[in-house]
Amino acid sequence: MAMLKRMESGSNVEHGRRHFTGFSIFCIFFMGLGSMSYGYPAAIIGTTLGQPSFLTYMGLDTATNASQLIGAITALFYAGGLVGSFCHGWMSNRFGRKASILGGALMVLISGALLTASVNVGMFIVFRFFNGWGAFQPLCTVPLWVTEIAPPTRRGMLVDIHAVMLNLGYVVAGYIGLGFYFYSGGNQWRGPMALQMLFPFILICGLWWMPESPRWLLSKDRADEARAVVQRLHVNPTDPNDHFAEDEFDQMRRQIELDRTFKTSYKEIFTRPSYRKRALITMILTYSLMSSGVLVINRFGTLDVLLFLTGWTSCAFVFNIVAIAFVDRVPRNRLIALGFFVCTCTLVVEAALQANFLNSNNKGALGAAVAMTCLYVVSYSLFLDGPTYFYIGEIWPTHLRAQGYSLGLGMLCLTQIVWSQAAPTAFATIGWTYYIFFVIFAALGCVASLLLFPDTLHKPLEETAAMFGDEEEVVTFQRYAAGKGGLEGVSNEKPPVTDCERTQDVANAY
Repeated sequence: MAMLKRMESGSNVEHGRRHFTGFSIFCIFFMGLGSMSYGYPAAIIGTTLGQPSFLTYMGLDTATNASQLIGAITALFYAGGLVGSFCHGWMSNRFGRKASILGGALMVLISGALLTASVNVGMFIVFRFFNGWGAFQPLCTVPLWVTEIAPPTRRGMLVDIHAVMLNLGYVVAGYIGLGFYFYSGGNQWRGPMALQMLFPFILICGLWWMPESPRWLLSKDRADEARAVVQRLHVNPTDPNDHFAEDEFDQMRRQIELDRTFKTSYKEIFTRPSYRKRALITMILTYSLMSSGVLVINRFGTLDVLLFLTGWTSCAFVFNIVAIAFVDRVPRNRLIALGFFVCTCTLVVEAALQANFLNSNNKGALGAAVAMTCLYVVSYSLFLDGPTYFYIGEIWPTHLRAQGYSLGLGMLCLTQIVWSQAAPTAFATIGWTYYIFFVIFAALGCVASLLLFPDTLHKPLEETAAMFGDEEEVVTFQRYAAGKGGLEGVSNEKPPVTDCERTQDVANAY
């Protein structure tokens, strides 16, 4: 009862406090090297395929099946990412969040070395698969880790650092690739390819000293370690008795004890209605994001295209930083819906401009088309990029959160394979009308966000079950937390509504 009393008496005061330290920020930025370990390899292939030396060395400038080989280079990265996404789910639960990040970083390091040393296109294609596998493991696990160490009222802001670092990888890849474009020599493409090993190498060297997720530690009966992590990351000078950290730790511990009574298989996810709803929301979100054309627009090409893309990714990086200032002030579903709405509007205008002025000399219209593309990435960065990662983490319970990220990022890979493989043929045959598909799916994402997505703003991770129809789990947890009996002694009978409302009010205040 002490925990609930402190929550009731001090909730308004605690809500306004920061409850994270400079050490927490340092850890998140350092783990962001895992995000860069995806961003750089994913982006560097665009400039590599624009390097004349690479095309000549691999024989792609003369091969009759060059377009198919280039398509394989692109697609196999995401095919590997699909495997890496689900490998993350297993490794994160079995060996820990840090172990999953370590495994991915090692694979990026090794595959990056072998890509750099490739002697033919076949070797390059094979190790692009393993490069994608490795890159997607930290892409899934880093936001999961941040979600599980962040306090509820600042979770969006802190997880958004993952998106910032991911885009920093894009930016570095763009400018490094552009710089090497002007370097003379037959192996100019190897330098930018080799640089991808830097970020996972630094991450591997320092990962030992980073804290593990306290929720995962609790799930493995390592309560003392989990308590130490929570107290170190959530200390506040104005809270000398660490009441907030103690309350949060108690809630984590009791929820983990409850979670152990639930099944964690993918079969359970798709057979239980509340879990199936989470899976549907997760996959709709990532499918709609990729189907809005964000990675199809970001394609490889000539020097002019490389110049444009470096500016485009720089714009994304800057506005991901701007997003940190407000993502924890706007309801989650409305934030995501707004992003899809603005993206839809910019895509409509872009399609109209390309339909009427693409092959003209109207500089004003062509400039407006470029502006719409930039406005698209601004809206995507402000409202969708970071929220994608923290929203997935917020809607899944601890015992299924890793699988939730696997489903979301796995769907991202499948969707990207389809759109990227279709893009060259589609742009060559139907031209601007390809944008109509992006418009439709972005609009559907907006509607789905408003109708299906619950708002998880400032909700503790342990208190989102009621949003998905798991009211009995919430009440069981609250009674258990209040000391009214162990799990075996709690009745499954649904209590009066007033009791639910009272306990839920306490949780919301917390």
